[in-house]
Amino acid sequence: MMQDAESVDATPDAVDATPGMRREDGACVVCGEAGAGQPLFRTSRPILRCRSCGLVYAEPQSSPPFADYSEAYYREGMYADYLADRDAIRANAPRVLSELEALAGGRTLLDVGCAAGFFLEAARERGWSVRGLEVSEYASAYARRELGLEVETGSVVSPPAGLPRFDVVTLWDTIEHLDRPDIALSNIRRMLSPRGILAFSTGDYGSLLRRLTGRRWRLFADPTHNFFFDERALRRLLAQAGFETLRVTRRGKRVSLSLILHQSHLPLSGRARKWLAARGWNPSVYVNLRDVVTILARRD
Repeated sequence: MMQDAESVDATPDAVDATPGMRREDGACVVCGEAGAGQPLFRTSRPILRCRSCGLVYAEPQSSPPFADYSEAYYREGMYADYLADRDAIRANAPRVLSELEALAGGRTLLDVGCAAGFFLEAARERGWSVRGLEVSEYASAYARRELGLEVETGSVVSPPAGLPRFDVVTLWDTIEHLDRPDIALSNIRRMLSPRGILAFSTGDYGSLLRRLTGRRWRLFADPTHNFFFDERALRRLLAQAGFETLRVTRRGKRVSLSLILHQSHLPLSGRARKWLAARGWNPSVYVNLRDVVTILARRD
């Protein structure tokens, strides 16, 4: 359980929004320019770019796929079997936790978009006091039931009341899924202790791989991705929300072979996955395509 701490509800700059709300005026979430969306191309939905600041984003949908992030998303949806990726996810945790331990003033951590809680599980084993926030009832229920983690089902855009302050808030491959990343960052700032640390990762629209592959860039394939940030847009969003950017890296991570095969859509990939699963094998490999950016920032 989290230690007693001042509730974020006591903070005067609290921001709240209805989950799934877009800016009512259709304005860009980075620069605030209204009606500046310029069509680029279409994947599962139209992809637009702000004429003013260059932010690339997907056109909102009235009925987005995987809106509830149910089991269908985590098993044979965007993942082959997310629960089977537990070892790979945990293998990536020690490096970033070591960084956070060197920067943070304490060891209380909130993981936003924590899914089934595998990163939280690894942090808890290192002595962190952890908590999670996850919109998926399927994933958050697993974290509570199977791992004994304190994970609430909810959105950081409209967070649960009564949360304490944290020394660290993390979002791993989550910010691109949000409808209002600007509100999310403002809410996270008030969740952090003074000089608290924010750590997150997301696809890098400015990467060489994205420029080479164009509309075939792998991160366009997920219909739940709403934003495609480059480093400049992320730095601007962070500054506007009251954060100082500390470190920007393009590190790789270990990825399960079953996930690689599932997302590759190569011939015989499904058969190869079944062959591995029948033998209880799901090895992970280190992958770095340099199209994912990881940022560490401090509450300013």
